[in-house]
Amino acid sequence: MNVPTRTLAILALVALIPVTSLIFYLDRDDPVAERVVSETLEILTPEPVPERAPEPLARELQPAPAADSEHSAAIEAVSEQLKQALALLDQQQQLLESQSEKLDAQTVSLNSHVDRMQRLETALDQLKGKNTLADTGIDIIGSGKKDDTQTPIDITGGPTQTSEANQDVTTTPQVASTSSIDAQNQDDDAVEKEQQDDPTRVILNSLPGAMRLPGTNTVMKWGGYVKSTVVKSFDPIGSDDRFITGAIPVIATEGFEEQTTISVDQSRLNLDMREPTKVGLLRAFVEGDFAGSGENFRLRHAFGQRGNVLAGKTWSGFVDRSSSPEEVDFEGLNGRINVRQAQFRFQPGFGSKYEMAISLEDPSPEVQGGSGVSQVPDFVISGRVNLRNNFHTRLALLLRQVRAQPDSNPDDVVKEYGYALQLSSKVDFPLFDQRDKIMFQLNAGKGYGRYVNDLNSVGNFDGIFDVNGDLELIDVLSGYVSAQHWWRGSLRSNLTFGYVELNNPSFVEGEFYKRTTRVSGNLFWSPTPRFDVGAELLWGEKETEDGEQGTASQFQFAARYLF
Repeated sequence: MNVPTRTLAILALVALIPVTSLIFYLDRDDPVAERVVSETLEILTPEPVPERAPEPLARELQPAPAADSEHSAAIEAVSEQLKQALALLDQQQQLLESQSEKLDAQTVSLNSHVDRMQRLETALDQLKGKNTLADTGIDIIGSGKKDDTQTPIDITGGPTQTSEANQDVTTTPQVASTSSIDAQNQDDDAVEKEQQDDPTRVILNSLPGAMRLPGTNTVMKWGGYVKSTVVKSFDPIGSDDRFITGAIPVIATEGFEEQTTISVDQSRLNLDMREPTKVGLLRAFVEGDFAGSGENFRLRHAFGQRGNVLAGKTWSGFVDRSSSPEEVDFEGLNGRINVRQAQFRFQPGFGSKYEMAISLEDPSPEVQGGSGVSQVPDFVISGRVNLRNNFHTRLALLLRQVRAQPDSNPDDVVKEYGYALQLSSKVDFPLFDQRDKIMFQLNAGKGYGRYVNDLNSVGNFDGIFDVNGDLELIDVLSGYVSAQHWWRGSLRSNLTFGYVELNNPSFVEGEFYKRTTRVSGNLFWSPTPRFDVGAELLWGEKETEDGEQGTASQFQFAARYLF
């Protein structure tokens, strides 16, 4: 090896020291670093020096001044290459510092986002705590989890003198998207809830929209609706704001003119309160409307509830609101059981599929030719099977003592025992639409006339005194069948047939109530779950014991806004 070649090898070895350090310093996966190292090695690698042919020994002993010159040039070339390599290393170091600064900035930004997420989670937890009132266990927005062990409390119960049965314009609703299906289900649930109109069938630990009373664990919620109704009577019917089939006159009324009535007395207002206590969650509910005399406020419901125990006034345990058809008419079906009255009720738990209710209720017997005496409470027991969400069957038994004093001998007290059986159901009937339903109710018994809607409205059909002061209870058969069809969206119709028939004692004659028939068809639309409009056409016929008959028809339109 000649001298320049050895020198170059030594210098290259020296130059490789910083390059080797650079290789270990840089990230091997960094493409920029890889390029820098490659270019540096390419610069530092000397071109191969071609081997020279051996010269004669004499020539080697001669002085070679040109070799020193070549040696200096090579050193200068290598020095220049080293400078370029060092400059390239400086550039790479600056690039790495820049990337390090960017990473530091991104780390700071990421930490900021993490802090923000933690603050949002904390705020959300606080909000959930407020919405569910953790110390009360009551969900006030309807978005929290409900207690799956708390089944709806069916403690229906019943009224009284003015039996407006169906009273409500209620509402509503396959769709491709999940959001559309969810919205439809929400509308269906809203319609279902308003149609059954039963404040006792609720989840006790859920009260969406409630507010907390300051300084207490009690939550409360105001509710109700404003309803305006137009009633057009084409024939004499004995009532100008509703369709009471039993009030249809059987004798032609001379000088009758068609009448139109507009009213808002069906509007309601209610207050629902819940409070957790050491004995469990307590509830109080009060509701009234303005259907009293002169549009005065009238009490509909007033009861307290603790779990499966209820005390107060509400729908009778003999009432099945879940199978009630949707109607505009405030009076409602002639053949349905429709009573609200004071009671004590117990509903033992059997899970969500099976339900049972036992109640002792205000008897308030109503008889003709005498005055009723309340002494022994009416006894009601019912069982219900929920086969699917919108499919249930219910069987109920009513036992009662009808106690009364005859007008002919007020000092005498007579008692008879009455009873009634009921079978009711609501069945999915998806012949044209998945939401279509069939609802029916059949009632039969003796001495239970006060519980039948039409008989309650015209009054005193539990029993009748004969001329000897003996009390005869009246056999009653009543019921209805209704079909609900959904057209499109929330547009739906209901076609309903109701029937009541009395098997009167042999001494009864003349214009005494014998039977009534009622047919109605309607159309409802709910553009939103809180607003309903409905129109309904009604026809009815009444027949008396002597065979006389009378018919009447009526048109009703209603608009309702819930709050």
